[in-house]
Amino acid sequence: MALDSDDIHVATAERIFSDRADLQTVAHDRDGAYRASLWQAVEENGLTIAMVPEEAGGVGLTLEEAFSLLRAAGRHAVSVPLAETMLANWALAAAGLEIREGVLVPLVPAPRGHLAIDAEGRVTGVCPEVPFGREAGAFVALCDGPDGPVIALLDPAACRIEEGTALSYEPLDWVHVEGAPAMASAPAGTAAALPEMAATARANQIAGALERMLDATVQYAQDRRAFERPISKFQAVQHLLARLGEECAAAVAAAGSAADTLSRGETGDALLLEVAAAKVRCGEAAEAASGIAHQVHGAIGITREHALHRLTLNALAWREDYGTEAHWALKLGQLVSAGGADALWPLLASR
Repeated sequence: MALDSDDIHVATAERIFSDRADLQTVAHDRDGAYRASLWQAVEENGLTIAMVPEEAGGVGLTLEEAFSLLRAAGRHAVSVPLAETMLANWALAAAGLEIREGVLVPLVPAPRGHLAIDAEGRVTGVCPEVPFGREAGAFVALCDGPDGPVIALLDPAACRIEEGTALSYEPLDWVHVEGAPAMASAPAGTAAALPEMAATARANQIAGALERMLDATVQYAQDRRAFERPISKFQAVQHLLARLGEECAAAVAAAGSAADTLSRGETGDALLLEVAAAKVRCGEAAEAASGIAHQVHGAIGITREHALHRLTLNALAWREDYGTEAHWALKLGQLVSAGGADALWPLLASR
């Protein structure tokens, strides 16, 4: 049977990730030695421009297909700014600006920061907790402009970067911008959905990590023996594995639904419902699944050299990016309360 384009591109990505950054290599790495080779392969195969339409110089995948790539990246615990660069190039193209090579990092200031651009094209504000901020060759910022949202391209040298570290050991930096001139800017247009795009990207990465976590935990339970039989034969362990499977399935379904909604070009309440539900549900699943997986593995899964350590830290770190569960749950609650009881069921039933 012929593979569809989604299968082909995901298979290509999976092969790159397996060849250049298998999970054991990532788990044992201390200095990021594998990352240069991985990034080169990612760029050469067009993964960084996967979300960009062909007419704008990109690969032209649907957003649903592109988010599938990020789910694959989550399965492999990929620790390069692939999602960030994909999102940044998407935003540039959506705003009618030229896409770029190299590492790009989006600045999505909500909910705790704010960026504004004045009539002269100067940007001021702060963007907290920016993944891979210090590694950016350029920032792609979503700013409030005099006439609405604006996408602005910023030189990191014109910004002050306060370095930090995420739970997953990756860079998580504060970016301070004090009147920096935009290298290029344009009305955001559809790129105003960058916060929803970024949240959906993280939801899909979490879903991918949970898929790999489930596979690894089931395999460990089948291999590990106690009292002369695999621990997977014990009813208590079977219950844990069933719960882990439930959390994984819920995350995959929620993340996939949000990706599908964005791919169809839906906006407004329908988009907010899907994205908020996905980010909240995937964040909850990351916490629950991590606890279950470590309970089955025992102490060995906590060691830094074990693949489970990397998978769980990534999932738990990603739940904090681009809006926590509390942020998106609040937006979801505001949506429901604003529409009233009569609007809730039609909205849910339409999904």
